[in-house]
Amino acid sequence: MRGFCTCHQVIECLKERKKRLTQPCHQKLFRLQETEMMDPELDFQLMRVCKQMIRFMTDPCLSLLLLKRFCSETDSKNLLQCLKQNKNSELMDPKCKQMITKRQITQNTDYRLNPVLRKSCKADIPKFCQSILNNARDDSELEGQVISCLKLKYADQRLSPDCEFQISVILQESALDYRLDPQLQLQCSDEIPRLCAEEVAAQEQTGQVEECLKINLLKINLEGCKKEVLNILKESKADIFVDPVLHTACALDIKHQCAAIPAGRGRQMSCLMEALQDKRVRLQPECKKRLQDRIDMWSYAAKVAPAEGFSDLAGQLLSSPAKSYMVSVLAMGVLLLFLLGLLCGRITKRVTQELKDR
Repeated sequence: MRGFCTCHQVIECLKERKKRLTQPCHQKLFRLQETEMMDPELDFQLMRVCKQMIRFMTDPCLSLLLLKRFCSETDSKNLLQCLKQNKNSELMDPKCKQMITKRQITQNTDYRLNPVLRKSCKADIPKFCQSILNNARDDSELEGQVISCLKLKYADQRLSPDCEFQISVILQESALDYRLDPQLQLQCSDEIPRLCAEEVAAQEQTGQVEECLKINLLKINLEGCKKEVLNILKESKADIFVDPVLHTACALDIKHQCAAIPAGRGRQMSCLMEALQDKRVRLQPECKKRLQDRIDMWSYAAKVAPAEGFSDLAGQLLSSPAKSYMVSVLAMGVLLLFLLGLLCGRITKRVTQELKDR
């Protein structure tokens, strides 16, 4: 411990170096983090740093009271959740914002460190991610595997409403800041600095790194990293809000062309795709360019990661921005096969009858 820490915030120091800790120490730290996430008042460093977002604070004893006032008298157990929701507020102190991001990174390593997600997805997790749970240890992080599993089911529109909402929040947050996606960081640890060094160095993360990886998809050598980027593309088809670059480029067009279309489940994305195909509609040049880029990316993704079975195919169809068109084509194909079968049946029956008459 002394070899790692020179400051008095020993626990925080250990959290930042948990991958270098011995197994027994790591296990105890994980249990401590579970407790702190359940009751953020016990998170000394969070409480200490985030009191500074309140201007003119003179009495440290008032920090909790002022934090609660900022969070509309939120219950202390929901304090971190409230801070996350207000992280991008103009009133937020930069140091507090940085600390909140640290806690978000920690939560996204394991669903057990996110009480709200754990409660909202209590039925979905064993239903869709049991194979991951079977290999889980009680006191060690899952490196975001369960959350990644739920993200894919979100893209297939198979989650319960409460779980879907929580995963959509995580997707939106991690789309802006790649550090909130532990699987992406793990699988692309070599590719990110190689391909996106400039984006990583940006003072404020606004989705640049994910966009860089999408653009450089063909240059990615590691299969694990490529798979993660393909998953991101799949997720973005389900909700334009998890594609911040596209959403920013098309914000005006969404307002004009898709104002009556509710967000989520690929509805606004479908609206934009229909507008793109409609020659009467003139989209903003940047939006049009980004949409075309996405179409090319999705086309490539479909080639290198085709559906493995009927359920995957159905999921891809339901989450596709062009699902209305695809369903129409599929329905016409089924109808054509039915009519063809009916015609062949009548011809066969007629020939059989003629043979009998002879």
